[in-house]
Amino acid sequence: MNILYTHLLTCPVCHVALAESDQTLKCANRHSFDMAREGYVNLLLKRLPGDSKAMLQARRDFLERDHYRPLSDTLNELVASHIHNTPSPVNILDAGCGEGYYLGRLHQYLTSRQLSIQSCCVGVDISKDAIRMAAKRYRETLFVVTNLKERLVFADDTFQALLNIFAPRNAQEYARVLAPGGLLVVVIPGPTHLLQLRSALHLLSIEQDKQQHIIEQFAPQFELITTIPLAYEIHLTGAEIALTVMMTPNYWHLTEETKRNMAEETEMRTQVEFSCLLLQKKLTGPTYNSVK
Repeated sequence: MNILYTHLLTCPVCHVALAESDQTLKCANRHSFDMAREGYVNLLLKRLPGDSKAMLQARRDFLERDHYRPLSDTLNELVASHIHNTPSPVNILDAGCGEGYYLGRLHQYLTSRQLSIQSCCVGVDISKDAIRMAAKRYRETLFVVTNLKERLVFADDTFQALLNIFAPRNAQEYARVLAPGGLLVVVIPGPTHLLQLRSALHLLSIEQDKQQHIIEQFAPQFELITTIPLAYEIHLTGAEIALTVMMTPNYWHLTEETKRNMAEETEMRTQVEFSCLLLQKKLTGPTYNSVK
């Protein structure tokens, strides 16, 4: 963990600031949380399930093959463009960061660009295994175990940019922790995402009208700037087909028939489609009462 950035955190119990002392985070009310040797902190008050180790390893193996690199590159450019004229320091949150691929590449991109601003990248996820994997690989980033569906462990107006990539959404809390005018990028699968693969293996379908539902969900606190579609074809080997299925919620619904069908597929071309929704926190708006 980069302890230089732990000042961004607040206590999950009483919501006052946390400070680092001897590998422990403490608040003024004497609540304390140990920092793990891998370099992260667990601020989850009760243990909750997240993605399994098998799902996370499948996702890392898949993403390292660059099938979703065009999406990562698009996100890097969007964030860099937004923060280019923002006074330092710039704080960036990945809400639902998983094993850290997108945030890790974003940090590397911003560092390589040598922007004349200081940026701090923070990743949060409910899965302790995911955060452990992320913290081991991306040492310059702050990773935290927490629940996106509850009050986030950050003070009001902390971040200038927030990423939400295939992860749960909490409009009220995202509005609270983003600074006025801050950028929110929500990434969701498009209607044809993995269409050929889903059809062949009878996988979960994409929610209808998902994009419009999200726009309406965030409308009270955010203005929609634009929507950026991204679609292209990828070629999957038999091993990559299995990884693609294992890394998604389909993992929880695998039947023996699906496993047999996966084993019979030696290769496949399939469409991938993403929608990147760019939203901006309104400069004025409702009071952001935190989720209890």
